Amino acid sequence: MKQLHPKLTTLQIRVLGLSSVVLLVFLALLFEFDALTLRPLFRVPKPSSIASSAWPARPIPANLIANSTAEFWEYLAPLLAAAGPRCEKPTLADKAQARVREGGAHPVDLRNLVEMDEDDVEHMRRSHAWYVQQISQQTPPPFYREGTRGIVTSAGASYFPPLLVSLQFLRRTGSQLPVEVFLTSEDEYEPLMCETILPSLNAKCVILSLKLNEYILPFKFTKYQLKIFAMLFSSFEELLFLDADNFPVENPDEIFVEEPYISQHMVLWPDYWNPTVSPYLNTVVGLDKDVFTNRPTIEAGQILVSKPHHAKTLLLAAYYNAYGDYYYHLMTQGGPGEGDKETFSTAALALGIPFYDIKQMTRSLGDRSGGGAVVQTHPLSDFNRTQDGDPRPLFIHASWPPKLNALHNFQNRRQWGSEENSRALFNGQDMEEIAWGYMVDMACNDRVQFLEWGNKFEHGICDRTKKSYLDMFKKEYEFKR
Repeated sequence: MKQLHPKLTTLQIRVLGLSSVVLLVFLALLFEFDALTLRPLFRVPKPSSIASSAWPARPIPANLIANSTAEFWEYLAPLLAAAGPRCEKPTLADKAQARVREGGAHPVDLRNLVEMDEDDVEHMRRSHAWYVQQISQQTPPPFYREGTRGIVTSAGASYFPPLLVSLQFLRRTGSQLPVEVFLTSEDEYEPLMCETILPSLNAKCVILSLKLNEYILPFKFTKYQLKIFAMLFSSFEELLFLDADNFPVENPDEIFVEEPYISQHMVLWPDYWNPTVSPYLNTVVGLDKDVFTNRPTIEAGQILVSKPHHAKTLLLAAYYNAYGDYYYHLMTQGGPGEGDKETFSTAALALGIPFYDIKQMTRSLGDRSGGGAVVQTHPLSDFNRTQDGDPRPLFIHASWPPKLNALHNFQNRRQWGSEENSRALFNGQDMEEIAWGYMVDMACNDRVQFLEWGNKFEHGICDRTKKSYLDMFKKEYEFKR
């Protein structure tokens, strides 16, 4: 096995993880393990009683890289378990009504809609402080292959068809980046997709549950939680996470070697909405009350990050998502898109680690209620926005239903606005027509099949998709075989 440290053998690396076993024994005496939530058999003392002892007992050498996902998870899983909140989960008195940002202004409704006992708020603060102390003093070694870059995404079931549209957009830009497609469990594995179609596009499937099962703590992550753990378990040192329904319109390979990434090492894109954060979040993470309200919310359909430079950011984001049923309400109070979207910026802000916010506001293609999409800006163009004028687009995030899945999406009109607007925005190209061309190809090519579709020809998916294309673009499409 490769020796990753000149004075550290593989055996010694494994020895450093023994303290996690000691911690596991301690936890086993205290807790009844149940999936993601560790339910206490009796109320655990507040974290202040354990915060004086660092975890693990033996120091982790600086700049250590984990040999494998198993070794990485062996360090992180006990720490996540030990730092979990042992209090009642926050509830909402009402859902926040967010307003769309206008002109860069962020007027914020500061009403607190989260209902929590004061003791529980303090408990979460102490748990959070203890976890931050541990990852700051002895950062669990991240896992990646040195010198690698790639795209990470998550899919499965109804998200496989839009993912295939996304990958074809990616390759038409000339991108050579490899792609890792994370699935929640073996139930989402489709042999045709994972063994034939995706490899033909330089992409491969990775099953997250198998990675988690490499260590005995019983965590299970689904939905919004999947993104951060896909990033952490990815083999890439530098990565661009893209949602399965996010389509690059220019080659994204170059953004790894340009500003603002080369100086900030993490780039985040904005959402439409004003913040709807609970004031309790400031108390829990230890930041001034204006930190979250004086900045845009995040649209996390695309995240550009260096794992070694932002290891602590990602580890703290993992904590927020592992306990999303505690933290999501604090971050958005039931507002639009509640989930993982604010966890990445919150982690960096709480740790005081710089990152780059795209300044250009999001732009809409079509109507949110009718399958429209979000246009996100090229980072370099945003960084040079005073010279470039209007920053040029890089991504179309088609996140509003109905998604581009031919089983569920049949149209008689355009979803992404007018052809004229598309050609003006995308250098003379009608991106919606291109996307639906890929839709027809998938629906009518007998070499492409998804388990969710069943027998697509018996179900008429090909004919209906061709009719949608005709109704939308007023011409027939000749699909490729």
